Amino acid sequence: MPEGPSRLRPDMASFRLLVLDFVAAYLAKWGQGPSYSEIANHLAADRYRVRWAVKRLVKQGRLVQQPGPRGLAMPDACSAAARVLAEHGWAVDAPTKTATNAPLPRVVVLDYHPPHGSPAEFEPSSNA
Repeated sequence: MPEGPSRLRPDMASFRLLVLDFVAAYLAKWGQGPSYSEIANHLAADRYRVRWAVKRLVKQGRLVQQPGPRGLAMPDACSAAARVLAEHGWAVDAPTKTATNAPLPRVVVLDYHPPHGSPAEFEPSSNA
């Protein structure tokens, strides 16, 4: 975890992403979620702004908030993948863990009629 407040990088466009980055790094280092005060101190922000950012991240599915003072966690890989697919227009069914981005093609009925006099029209001879 870098010392001092994190600064915006090209891949980090908002305060929420700074919070998300800090929570992920904190979890990797300490194995438990940070408190709002720790996030606020690291980012040089007030706790109200941190609470608002965490609430939005939880609503977006980018963080999971469990009961308790250190209840912040990252979503599991399956939940994260489902969130990304849903953001890109896929229909995601969480219980069955299936996703699709287009309706299935309709059933095609083949009604092939061979031309008159073709070998497919003749019966096989019994004199084999």
